[in-house]
Amino acid sequence: MSHTHTHTKPNLTSNDINRSFIIGIGLNSIYVVVELIYGWKENSTALLSDAVHNIGDISGLLLAFLAFRLLKVKANNTFTYGFRKGSVLASFINSILLAFAIGAIAWEGIQHILHPVPTSGTIIMIVAAIGIVINFASALLFRNKKDADLNIKAAYWHLMADALVSLGVVIAGLIIKYTDWYFVDGIVAVIVAGVILFSTWSLFKDSIIGILDGVPSNIDTDEITHHLLEIKGVKEIHHIHIWSISTNENGLTCHVKIDDLENIPSIKEKIKKELEEHNILHSTLEFEINTENCNG
Repeated sequence: MSHTHTHTKPNLTSNDINRSFIIGIGLNSIYVVVELIYGWKENSTALLSDAVHNIGDISGLLLAFLAFRLLKVKANNTFTYGFRKGSVLASFINSILLAFAIGAIAWEGIQHILHPVPTSGTIIMIVAAIGIVINFASALLFRNKKDADLNIKAAYWHLMADALVSLGVVIAGLIIKYTDWYFVDGIVAVIVAGVILFSTWSLFKDSIIGILDGVPSNIDTDEITHHLLEIKGVKEIHHIHIWSISTNENGLTCHVKIDDLENIPSIKEKIKKELEEHNILHSTLEFEINTENCNG
């Protein structure tokens, strides 16, 4: 069997993830308070709406943190996989929250265009610049782990989205400072909302696929089948089903046709090893002899 492929994923440890979520939630909570204070003081709807958006993202971080903790719940007779599927549901909720945030940003942007409100461009720039630093720094906490779990991916994109929003507010503040074009912050908000929508579409799609037990987007069924058929003794692979058990675990069931049932132990070991290369750690295999006619 000769093929090369890599399906490595970041190594997740509870301590690293817990620390990342706690720091991210803490920093963003402090920043929301700052935005609310200066937004109210300076009558800046841009800062106030961004604060509301950040509150929504803090809720998303809390949901993602909860989902990660659910992965640690032990299985029982009723929930034989534990609460792992809850992490997929949480990622879906995260994507919906982000969609509402995008809608809120776009709505506020339109309102600012139609009904400009005089405000201090300098204060907007300073506060928003702080937001860029905090959100970008928080996002970096999840950058190396975002491809290992949908909820960590959600946290990463939430924070990057906030950094983009803050950048847009800084630009708007700069223009307002030197031109008094108060409608500019609304235009920037609508543009940023579109950027966020584009960048987070895959998160929504992946969570829907997970809820409906579809094949995860990072899994190629044909590739897996091809590699399994390269294992000596495997004649045919059929009735293959692959789904998400959680946001970072996949399952598989399939029928494996072989020449000699005595070779099952060695073939099973090779199949399990191959599947692990594709991030499939839970598999159920049904073996058949080559002359058997399988109807289902």
